[in-house]
Amino acid sequence: MKYEELTEKVIEWANDKGIFEKSTPIKQLAKTQEELDETLVALKRLRSIHLERENSQQTLLPFNAEEEEVNALFEAKDGIGDMLVTIIILAEMLGFDTVECLEAAYNVIKNRTGKMVNGLFVKDQ
Repeated sequence: MKYEELTEKVIEWANDKGIFEKSTPIKQLAKTQEELDETLVALKRLRSIHLERENSQQTLLPFNAEEEEVNALFEAKDGIGDMLVTIIILAEMLGFDTVECLEAAYNVIKNRTGKMVNGLFVKDQ
């Protein structure tokens, strides 16, 4: 399914659930933060699994390590999707289209210069 079709379905779902009637942009952003925090937990668990694998003296990890990795990856994917859902709803509440928001952000960053510091891009002043 294409992004635009999914966006329409998300908006329809949110409308059916009464989110537009009973919520606010600030509450929706708080929901985004909740989903972000859950995704962070999944990514930290994934990193821990990878570090354990790298530091393992054994050639085999505990029997459930691969299953834990698959679960952590699924939770990260689900979390990213959940964040997109909350962002789509937030944008709709504000009368924005998420593709236009992304385009506006890209137009700001496309010529930005900076450098990588501790794994993060830091823009030049």
